[in-house]
Amino acid sequence: MVNSLELTLSSIKGIPEIIPFNPFIMHLAASIINVDYNQEYCRNPDNLVKGQIKCSEFFGIDHVNVSTDAYREANAWGVEINWESHTPVANTHLRIDDFDSIDPPDLTSNIRIMNRVNAVKKLAQKIGGTQCIVGWIEAPFAEICCLFDLINVLKLCRYDDWEKQIKNLINRILPIQKEFAEMQIEAGANIIGAGDSAISQIGPKRYEKCCLSDTKDLFNHIQKKVPVLYHICGDNSVVDKDGRDMLNLVSSTNAAILDLDYQVDLKMAREKIGKNNCIRGNTNTQILGSTTYSALDVITEVSKTIKIGKPGGMYMYAAGCEWPWEPKEMAIRNLSIAKALVEETGKYS
Repeated sequence: MVNSLELTLSSIKGIPEIIPFNPFIMHLAASIINVDYNQEYCRNPDNLVKGQIKCSEFFGIDHVNVSTDAYREANAWGVEINWESHTPVANTHLRIDDFDSIDPPDLTSNIRIMNRVNAVKKLAQKIGGTQCIVGWIEAPFAEICCLFDLINVLKLCRYDDWEKQIKNLINRILPIQKEFAEMQIEAGANIIGAGDSAISQIGPKRYEKCCLSDTKDLFNHIQKKVPVLYHICGDNSVVDKDGRDMLNLVSSTNAAILDLDYQVDLKMAREKIGKNNCIRGNTNTQILGSTTYSALDVITEVSKTIKIGKPGGMYMYAAGCEWPWEPKEMAIRNLSIAKALVEETGKYS
């Protein structure tokens, strides 16, 4: 019997013993250990480690992750954090016109950066070698949106040289992203997740022209050491009038794993992506996160996802995005249902 680390890694390029159970857990981990998400989970690596390990043990999850919010790198560049929302968000953004005058940050001097690195290190000390530890950074387009706000980045598209302006911003942040990933790999991360929550908002043309090459460069750099999990929210299956296919584009980043949201047709995605990437996802989070849906509805939805994702391997079970966490009793019920179904129907032999 392989352990969780071996099982997860074995699914990236082939057929594992059983589908890895890798739902994306953040807020629920804080709820399970009864701590406030913003103040006690996101700001204290000991709580994050405790919550992730408890969830992995209680629910039989085959990975732990250190993702909490999108603003750790941005905070190192000078973005102030608003702690009053349900998750840390930006209280301020940088001005694009001022960015060239800002020195690159010293990551080792930023508390939020080092909290994430220390969370990886503590997880490695406690469960390294048996459990898969997923570090986390933001992908290039997501990161410039964190720094300057999505609206301000999109406003650049009014200019004739919009492609150059956006690429210039990305080129400035790439070395810091690579460094942050390397710090987590050195601390013990087995996979690096890269979140790209906004690319579904810009479409295939802009993604191809100003994001794709640098995203691929970042992933190639990381994957010299560990696999990359590319977490892409929303409907990234759009094909534009010129035939640019978003699924083919994100697949061409060569990320080891693509985290597909529920808006993407999983069967179509498997057919388009083939064996280029392992897929994780994509159970509908609206069904998992609403009390209007019964346990039978959840069973039907999860079973459908497993049935489509399973053939041929190279698949990990997860929801389309973060596993819904409220109300806690429903979250626990639905996560337990999903685990039982993976155990029952996810075996390959």
